[in-house]
This record gives sequence, structure tokens and C-alpha cells, in this order.
Amino acid sequence: MTKNKLSRISLAVSVVLLAGLVVTSPLQSQAARYEVWTIDQADVARGGARLYIYDGQRFESGQPGQPEVINLDAGAAGVGDGPGVRPHMLSFTADYRHAIISNVASGHVYVMRTTDRRIIASIDVGEQAHHAEPSADGQWILVANQNGKRFARIRADFAAERFTYNRADDLNLAALENPGTPDNAPVCPLIVGGKAYVTVRGGGLYIVDYRSTPMRVLRSYTREQVAPAGCGGGMVRDKVYVNSGTAETANLYVFSAASDALMKSMPLTWAGADGHGLLVVGGGRYLWMGNRATSTIVVINTERDVLAGFITGFGTAPDIMALSPSGNHVFVALRGPNNLTGGPSAKGETPGIAVFQVLDRGRSGRRILFVPIGDQSPASSVDPHTIGVRVVR
Repeated sequence: MTKNKLSRISLAVSVVLLAGLVVTSPLQSQAARYEVWTIDQADVARGGARLYIYDGQRFESGQPGQPEVINLDAGAAGVGDGPGVRPHMLSFTADYRHAIISNVASGHVYVMRTTDRRIIASIDVGEQAHHAEPSADGQWILVANQNGKRFARIRADFAAERFTYNRADDLNLAALENPGTPDNAPVCPLIVGGKAYVTVRGGGLYIVDYRSTPMRVLRSYTREQVAPAGCGGGMVRDKVYVNSGTAETANLYVFSAASDALMKSMPLTWAGADGHGLLVVGGGRYLWMGNRATSTIVVINTERDVLAGFITGFGTAPDIMALSPSGNHVFVALRGPNNLTGGPSAKGETPGIAVFQVLDRGRSGRRILFVPIGDQSPASSVDPHTIGVRVVR
């Protein structure tokens, strides 16, 4: 579906305005101090990848100010396995004291202390660390080693800042390939208690007990049941949501958190393509899913699991999204014109952050600010992909 066709879709409900992987939690005080983090996943040849840290309250006021900028390549030099290539995804521990950064063009996973911005560990898990996520109890970091076709885990002691990786503990997904799951390159893990919902590049899904040694598959789905390349998920009440998206498709799936049974499949290709970032908003009333190829966001009503509307006109190639502590603002990474990952469908125009005010309890929203990052020319190779919110305690 083209952008022109989408612009002609008429809606009964007008929605003006998306995670990464997000699980709902009680909304915190609107006055909570917080930071918005994003990364320009630049190559070392451009001087190293940059982490940008902004004051969240300034975003809300419409005056973002100057960010704190950290050179991740310099920060990782001499630490553990050293600098990685192309930091791609970002997550935080439950207490926000540590950030986890995965490098998609190498196997490096960084652990950064958030208070002093110091990288305290760099762990190389092999071929390609596409996405890394800490377990809720803080005992593990789960890593999608995409090109290695392995689901890796790093034993973590965040209090002592000690991290141990043993490749023999990986779950070898390549060994599980079959006609129903022909390309088991893991994309994104969604942590649900002691389980990880792991999407794979060729289609299908593995639900993994990551606490057991060796890790074991509790349930699996084929590409006929779950389409390729999902990288968005969230949990609302007793339901788990996982998406999928390619340059031509977008889908959403609803699972039972208790039984892991697939309860509903929602084909959404007619509404956009390259479904990627997914965010729970409105205290769990709605989901927003960004379509990078068509520069749209679809809004899902989680009470009935039906499409509630569209969001358009906010910029191009929306990617990972994050929510303010109050739930009143959404931050969306917009890709650059010469994107380094994601292929042609993730090509954007204005690299930076779109800031939205959430309206109608999550059913709609309004873009209140755009924060450009770096060179905005058509020749720019600046390329934000991930974004996260850190509560300052």
C-alpha cells in the first residue's frame, strides 16, 4: 500500500497520533523526573556512535535544550570485549540504574551505569547482538544473536556489576529449523515472567524457559501461524501481544499469558507495512504500532482487540517508541534518509525524535515537538533507531 493510498483512507474516528518491547506498569507521578535516551547508530568511520540524553520535562514544555552526548565507541574502549559496531537497541533494568545496549553489526552487548554514563561491561556473544533485554529479576540479560541463530543469555549481578557469558548455554535455534520455521534468526525477545517470546526472521515464534539450564522451548509456532520478522511486543492484563512486519506486511498476534495459546491473529497489511515499534498506552487501553514503510501508526483497542484508528502526518519511518512516566507523552524515533539498518522500507527523511501528547486516554494524540538529531540533509547518514525513557530516582 502506498502513502498516497493511505492518505485517502477516510476514518469514522479521526486520530492524529509507537518498542520496542514494553509491558504495562502502574503510571508514575506526572512530576517524576526522567530522561529520554536515543542513539545515532553511526559507523566507527564517522567518529563513533553517539548516545543522546535529553531532559524529559523540557521535551514536554516544548523546549528540549541541548542533549548530553556520549561517544559509545570511546566509552567502550578498554572495557571487556571493547567497542561494538552499530548500537541498535536499548533497554533498562527495572530500577533504571543500568542500561543495556546491543550492537547489531557485531556481537557486543554493553552494560552502562546510568548515573555516571560509564560503560562497565562489554560482552561479545558472537555473530550479531540484535536486541538484548534484562530479565525482571535482574539475574539475566537475554540476547537475540540474529545471524548466529542463537538465543543467548548472560548471567548478571547488577549490584556487584559482574556479568558472565558462556556460549555453551545458548539455545541453538538453527538446530530447530524445519519447513515450518526455515530461518530461525532471532529478532526480539519479549520477557514475560520466566518466559521469553522470541520472534524469528523467517516467521514463527519460540516461547522459551530462559531460567532452566539448558534453556528449553515450551511452545513454538510456525511461519503459517506467526509471520516473519516481528520486533514489537507488550503485555496487557493477561494477554501478550507480538507483531510481525516486512517491507510489504504488518500483523499483530494476541496470546494468552497463562497458556501461551494463540488467541487471535490480526492481519493489518491493508493498514500499512513494516510493522515494527509497538507501545502500550492509556494504561493498557490501547496499543500503538508504527509502520515504517508507510509512515503510519495504527491504534488497537485492547478491550476488543480491534483497530481503533490511524495516526498520520507526524514524519516518516517511525521506529521504536517510548512512554513518559505519566503516560501523557510518547517519544518516537524517526529514521534517517540513508538508514543503516532495516532496508529500503525503513528509509526516513528527518532523523530525530517526534514528541506526542497522548489524548483521549490513548486513542489519539498530537505531535507537539520535533527534535532533530545531527545533519538533516538528504545526504545525512544520521540514523536513530532505538529510544528509551529512564526515570531518575
